[in-house]
Formats: sequence, C-alpha cells, structure tokens
Amino acid sequence: MSIWNLFSLVGGLAIFLFGMMEMNKHLTSIAGSRMKSIMLTLTKGKTRGYLTGLGITIINQSSSATTVLEAALVGAGLMTFQQSLAVTLGAELGSTFLPQLVAFPSITKFSSAIVFIGFIMLITVKTKKGKHIAMTIFTFGLLFLGMDMMSSSLKPLRTYEPFIELMKNVETPILGIIIGLLFTMIIQSSGATTGITIAMALSGTISLEQAIPINLGAAVGTCITAVLGSLTLSWEAKRSAYIHILFQLIGAVWVFILLMIPFQGERLYIWGIKWFTLHVLGTESLARQIAMGFTFMPIINHLIVFPNLKIIVKLFNRIFPEREAPKPFGAKYVNKKLISKSVEISLIMTKKEILRVSGFIQEMILEMKAAFRSKDPSVLDKVNELDSKVDILHKVIISFLAKLSQEELSIEESEQCMNYMYIQNELESIGDVIDKNIMSLASKKIEKGLIFSEDGFHELEHLIYKVNRNFENLIQALRNDDQHKVQIVLDSYKEKEEEKYKELHIERLFKGQAKSIATSSVHLDLISYFARINGHIAYIADRLS
Repeated sequence: MSIWNLFSLVGGLAIFLFGMMEMNKHLTSIAGSRMKSIMLTLTKGKTRGYLTGLGITIINQSSSATTVLEAALVGAGLMTFQQSLAVTLGAELGSTFLPQLVAFPSITKFSSAIVFIGFIMLITVKTKKGKHIAMTIFTFGLLFLGMDMMSSSLKPLRTYEPFIELMKNVETPILGIIIGLLFTMIIQSSGATTGITIAMALSGTISLEQAIPINLGAAVGTCITAVLGSLTLSWEAKRSAYIHILFQLIGAVWVFILLMIPFQGERLYIWGIKWFTLHVLGTESLARQIAMGFTFMPIINHLIVFPNLKIIVKLFNRIFPEREAPKPFGAKYVNKKLISKSVEISLIMTKKEILRVSGFIQEMILEMKAAFRSKDPSVLDKVNELDSKVDILHKVIISFLAKLSQEELSIEESEQCMNYMYIQNELESIGDVIDKNIMSLASKKIEKGLIFSEDGFHELEHLIYKVNRNFENLIQALRNDDQHKVQIVLDSYKEKEEEKYKELHIERLFKGQAKSIATSSVHLDLISYFARINGHIAYIADRLS
C-alpha cells in the first residue's frame, strides 16, 4: 500500500464522516424544533413510541441524537422514563437505515453527480430551508464519494500479508467487538462504522465473518453519546441513557451466542444472514449481507426485549434505582373532575393555571434577552423547553374551558370562560413568536457572528425591557384584577416606540454604518416581532378592562 493510497484512505474517511455529520445536521434543521413536539405528541403507548423513535432516527440518522433528545425531555419532566423505553428501542432499529442505503454500491458511481447537483442548488436557492435541502443532497453525495475513495485506496491490502493475518484475528468475535466498540466510541456513530466496513467489503479487504463482530461492538459503542449528553441532566435522564446501554448489551450477548454456534460449516448468525439475503432479497452482495447483519441485531434484540420488558426494567431498577423524580409535566390546577363539582372553582383554578403559563412566558422573555447577549447556541434550548411546557398547558386549558363552556353558566361566568380562552390563546401566540421567530433570529446572529451597532443594541435592549415591563404589569393586572395596571399596559402600547426605532435604524443605514448594514434584516425583524408581542399583551389587557 503506497503513501498515496494512505492519503486517499484518510481523505476518503474524512469526507465520509464529514458528509455523514453534515447530512445529519441539515436533515435535523429541515425538521427543526418539530422533533421535540413530535416526540412529545407520539410517545403515548409502546407502539407509537417505538415508531416515533424509529422515524426520528431515520430522519436525523443518529440513534445517539434521538436518545440525547429523549434524555433531555425526561430530564425536563416532559416525558417519563417509561415512555422513553420504546423510543430508545425504535431508535436502535432506525440507526440501521443508513447502512442499508450505503449498501447500494451503484450509488457511488453517481456520487460526483450528486455532489454537483447539491452544489448547484446551494448557490442558486435563496431560502434557508432550500439551503438545508441543498446541503443534505451535497453531503449525501460526499458520503458516497468518501466511500468510493476508501474502497479504492484499500484494494492493495487484499494481497498484503500482514493485513490479511490481522483481519483473520478479527474473525474472533471478542477482538472484532472490541475494535468496533472503541472505534465507535471515538467517532460516536455506529452507522458510520458499518458504512466503513461496507466500504472495506467493496474493496475486497474484509469478509462478512470479520465485519459482523466489528458492527456488533459498534452497536454498543454508540451509547457513549447519550451517556455523555445526560451527564448534566437529572437522575431520570441519566437512567434513560443508561438503559440504552443495557438494551444494546442484551442484544450483543444474544448475537454473540448465535455467532458461537456452528451450523452447516459456518456460524449460525452468519449462515442466517447469507440465507436471508440470498433467498429473500435475491442477492449475494457482501455489502447487503453486512447491512442486513447490522439490521438483524436490533430486530433479534427487540424480539427478546419487548416480551420481557417488565423483568428487564425491574432488574435495571435494582442497579439504578428510581429516585424521587418530578412528576411528568402537566396541569396543576385544572382537571375535568372539577367541572362537575363547581363552575366557580373551575374558573378560579383556570386563572391560576393561566398565571402559571404567564410565568413560563416571562421566563422566555428573560431568556430571549440572554440569547441576544450570548454567543452560545445552547441558550436557545431553554426557550424551546419552556415553549414545550406552554404548549402542553395550552392544550389542557383550552380543552378544559371548552368542556366548561358546555355547562349551564351564568352570563358573567360565560363571559369569563370566553375571556380566559382568548387570553390563553394570546399567551400561546406570544410563546410561539419568541420560540419560533425571535429565537430563529438569535440563532442566525450566533451562527453568523453578527454584532449590532452600539446604538442599535441599546434600542433593542430597551424594547425587550418594554416587553418585559408590559408583561409584568399584565400579570399583576390578571392576578389582582388591577385596572390601573391594565391602563398602564394600554397606554404603553399607544406609544408605538417600535416605529421610532425602525426610523433610527434606517437613518444609520443611510449613513453607511457597517454593523447596521450587516444586521439590518435581523434588526428590523426583531422590532416587528417585539411589536407583535406588545400587540398580544395589549389585546389581553383590553380583554381585562
């Protein structure tokens, strides 16, 4: 193997891994923050949870990313440990999708064309979503281009005796498992490890007997990302990451046993894969055999784990016992049993729940301020988490009020019930503006390293201060039925300071201030969104007057 082959190998590996990581990143960006809401909505029940984990992992191409997100939701009390189990198992199967895709060797012939198409799209499309799609296509081509480079550079090893001897040792399952485990712990992707073994298979430098143990180790090694991601989270979040390791170890043990059983001159697991790919898929492709070997690992595992899930969880709880964990996030004050007892109490409790929502919104406003001061994108996650709580309570409150409105209410009670519906809808809209619109601009500012002009930043800070002050006055008005605070909010809305600050920003543009020009679209959009929030606040105040 020449030095040029080595350069081609490490370059191909770098392109393959870069393509995989960037494809994951841009696929996730296309889905956006909807992944959290999808996971929260569709995890009630084992089957739905399993399909959710499977689907999200097929989209983001990383079981680790799914389990890290899941651990974060458990840590925030938005998902229970029990709900997370099916999601984890679904994610394990979802991680085998990419190797199945990579096992189509013919795609490598078109890798350069795919890269070219992605590049042309990248320089022609203008929308943010379009660029994410273009980058997904571009990096998909890079992934296969890297595979082709690795496969070509490895071909000389087919006749290199020291390498042949080394690979014979890998057929010993334990050694292969250790290699796959360590390599995957470093690159943190079992799909990437399997992709590399497929590239080696295409070059003729690895056999199925050598690839399977490596991929078995990879299946366990991929758990490291979820464990690392849970280190700063709650105990329940850590448990949801740790049980991922237990599930993978159970599967690894069963596959290892099948590898140790001789059958018709081969190992039973190897024979089964060859039989399936030949008689069911109609191919003897080594790449497809390796991909199927990786897919069968979670399938066999789940056939064993699902029927025995209660026993496994009971054993796990002995090793990692439950602690007093916060109950799953939900309403504190309203439940449908209240309605049959007392309409008056129902309305009082609704007000308390709405005030609770208001507290989360106020936290979002304060975090919004921090987001524009920080250069760390992780600050955006806090706002997204708070908005998830607002959305959960919104559904409960609106459903509760809809049921309450069907009761026999006095005119005053009916008006109050309707008022609370309007107020809650406005609060939920404020949360959406902050999370989906303003945080998107904060993310853009951080990603592009934008810096506001000194005057512009002070003006934006003043507008955030005004939003926060108006919202504080609104909460006091709602809590204490304070008409004086209501009037303060309405008077503040009439000032229309946003228009004045837009004019000041445009003046700076005419003067050619570089920072104002660079941040113009973000700056003007922010002013518009702050005006929208103040509009929602004023509308609520008007309902209270």
